[in-house]
Amino acid sequence: MRANSLINNMNSGYKPENYQKYFANRRLYATTGGGLQDVRKWDNEQKKYTNEVIAKALDLYVEGAGYQRVKFPTSINIDGIKELSEIELVNPVACEVRGNVYVKADGIKEAN
Repeated sequence: MRANSLINNMNSGYKPENYQKYFANRRLYATTGGGLQDVRKWDNEQKKYTNEVIAKALDLYVEGAGYQRVKFPTSINIDGIKELSEIELVNPVACEVRGNVYVKADGIKEAN
């Protein structure tokens, strides 16, 4: 089951409540082996991505739901996070768009 299959109604906008709705009481595991991916800016006029990096992304494994990509500020550092360690997101928010869940957070830390 993918995390996006957890959606059962439309509730737009990035909100902490949306994150809690779909990810509360689920364990998250870091998949750091591939490192952080660049998220590039989309140019609506040119209809293509620019070279400007606007965020960083990391795929997390969500227990019972599959993988979920999470966007972070470009200043994020994951040097202290080990592969497949259980993690917690700092100030996570989620948004539902056309049957998909998108997640952003300010940071990441290993779970206690």
